[in-house]
Amino acid sequence: MAQTIGTNQAQQAGADTAIPRPAQTWGEALRRALRQPTVAAGALLITVFVLAALFAPVLSPRDPLQQNVLEGLRPPSPEYPLGTDKLGRDILSRLLHGARISLLVGVTVVTFSSLIGTLVGLFAGWIGGWADEITMRLTDIFFAFPALILAMAVAAALGPSLQNALIAIVVVTWPVYARLVRGQVLSLKTRDFILAARATGVPERRIVLRHLLRNSLARRLVQPSFDRGGGTLVFIK
Repeated sequence: MAQTIGTNQAQQAGADTAIPRPAQTWGEALRRALRQPTVAAGALLITVFVLAALFAPVLSPRDPLQQNVLEGLRPPSPEYPLGTDKLGRDILSRLLHGARISLLVGVTVVTFSSLIGTLVGLFAGWIGGWADEITMRLTDIFFAFPALILAMAVAAALGPSLQNALIAIVVVTWPVYARLVRGQVLSLKTRDFILAARATGVPERRIVLRHLLRNSLARRLVQPSFDRGGGTLVFIK
């Protein structure tokens, strides 16, 4: 009996002094995600799309702007793998070069709109009070107009150019991220670990960057998957 009690006490002492398991790194999380077939297939498609866009000048069989009316509306053939349009332009070459613009628009829109929206949402959710009210009423103004019409109005006011079109799309997409992050911050700021951090004197900047920003990352990673395609469609229209 005494031996059993001693053994249990030794095991408990060993468990108390055991080295904790280190937190999961980004590399481990990525490898675990890629083991899922759907994630691996999606990553493969994105990689192929990005490589095709980057190496479009090398992969394109013809000049995407070269016209030849006599070759118009050709079906797919060894000479024209995807056929031609009514002006005789090679569709494959045009798709490859168009992918570069689509990639530029999607990445730029998602990067800047998420950055602006995250900063605004963190500020509104953490400060609260008048700052939250003013910020949310501002986002309500943007949500009151259809995104496509508002983007067209901003682009028309700035002038016709790719840069102005990107600015117009960012203007209509950042409020989504602001609302999303603000909601997450309002939910997280009342959690026990945030209250404990504030009670122990942890600087607010560290709380915002280390706890609030990180814990809202999951939802902020989902939204760009929608906005990348949506921003490209708005640009095309």
